[in-house]
Amino acid sequence: MANGEFNHRLSDYIVVVRGIISKEMCQQVIDLYKDNPKWDWALTTGGLNLDTRKVKQVRISDPAVLQQGSQYEKMDAEIFKVMSKAKDMYIQTLTEKRGIKHLPEINSDEGYQLLHYAEGYYFKEHCDHGSGMTRVLTCTLNISDDHDGGLFRFLRGEFDVRLNAGDAVLFPSNFMFPHEVTEITRGERHSIVTWFC
Repeated sequence: MANGEFNHRLSDYIVVVRGIISKEMCQQVIDLYKDNPKWDWALTTGGLNLDTRKVKQVRISDPAVLQQGSQYEKMDAEIFKVMSKAKDMYIQTLTEKRGIKHLPEINSDEGYQLLHYAEGYYFKEHCDHGSGMTRVLTCTLNISDDHDGGLFRFLRGEFDVRLNAGDAVLFPSNFMFPHEVTEITRGERHSIVTWFC
């Protein structure tokens, strides 16, 4: 290829980081939030749409959650460290291992959502470009793996990712990366998601 010619596949921009946190920490997150009164249906950009997104969430970084006690503030800070490390590993993988040099600047994140997919729950194909802040990078940290279904499916089924507890997947938050979480057919799936801006 000629110098400077584009030679990357879209899947080159999808990075899985295995074992970024311990299974013990994963269970601590689940245990801390399982009975939290702030659980509610997760919304889409158009509002509540259970035909598209059937999943419950608690907003870990919401002041109303953080004010419930110091254990919530400490967990939010720990999750910040994990997500920042995952972002740094993403950038390192793209630049050092995949030869991708031109990446957008990332200054902050939108806080953290803990998602709970029960049996029969899913999130149909969508993109994460969002409304409001300009999302650059999506990071999903899986914190449970005792379930069937719940695959991360990219690019209309061309690229599937099975995440274990403690694994993260990162990818650009734009229209080029349509993705879904397939229906849970057994068990429960828990994950934490953020978007870097």
